[in-house]
Amino acid sequence: MPKIEVNGKYDENNISQLIGKLNFIFDLKNKKVNDYNFSININTEDFTSIASLVIYKSLAYAIDEFCLLNPSVNKETFTDLFAKYHLQELMLAYLYEKDRDKIYANIKPVVKNDFFIAPHPISRVDFKNLDDIEAKYYKTIKDYYKNSNDGIVDCIKTCIVEISSNFHYHATDKKSILMAEGNANRIEIISVDTSEGIIGTMKKEYKNVTDKDLILNAFKRRVSSKINKGHCGTGLWLVNEMVTKLKGKLILHTGGYIYRNIQGKVTIFASSKWKGTVLYVKIPISNDMDNLIEDLFTNEKKYI
Repeated sequence: MPKIEVNGKYDENNISQLIGKLNFIFDLKNKKVNDYNFSININTEDFTSIASLVIYKSLAYAIDEFCLLNPSVNKETFTDLFAKYHLQELMLAYLYEKDRDKIYANIKPVVKNDFFIAPHPISRVDFKNLDDIEAKYYKTIKDYYKNSNDGIVDCIKTCIVEISSNFHYHATDKKSILMAEGNANRIEIISVDTSEGIIGTMKKEYKNVTDKDLILNAFKRRVSSKINKGHCGTGLWLVNEMVTKLKGKLILHTGGYIYRNIQGKVTIFASSKWKGTVLYVKIPISNDMDNLIEDLFTNEKKYI
């Protein structure tokens, strides 16, 4: 029986190692390999949101694209792990051919004592426009941060909506998913899809640019793969600028590259190849968020 073992802790800093374990699946499209076993042995406390979404998208791709037939997992551990992020029903639905579309569409934010978790489907079927995406989150964020100033709430909401909308408009993957996880000190946002990725979509508009430069250009203002369709190239630029100003962290995996912005220091280098995009953003919660978005656009206008 073909088998892959996943163990250890995978977070934003070493997620490329997990991608390297799982990316063989993308070469199995329509191969229908039988009886594949996923042996996932990770302690619940070591199971991170980014690892959960990378495993979810790998398994979803494997089943949706007929890479694997009848894959199995160590069910008890598997269920306990994904229950941490309220994704266990969706994952089991994939394995046991239940109505996963209905479960996927009904994923909702969950608030706990010291943090909130908001797994969120990004589907053009279930969410027609940005109003749908914003409405999904706004009440959860505002209620959770009710003792914080409005600037903090708006900054968090804007970051989530810009990331969601970028995946919503640019991805062809029908089962993209975003996770927001936060507490009083920080907010983390992770979005994962198995679509064309930034390199693939940008090449349609910028054919003679190297892959590395395409990724760098994606974070520039007024650069978009759909610039002729009303898109203004703001989303990734804005999120990246927010990360820089707030001394946070942005890590992007797409194609065979990693883009990192760690407290304003940007690096880009080759790594394990992921079909599509894995985007991770972490920003600290602080009063520096107040008026940040307005200030970013005001300062940007000075250089036009």
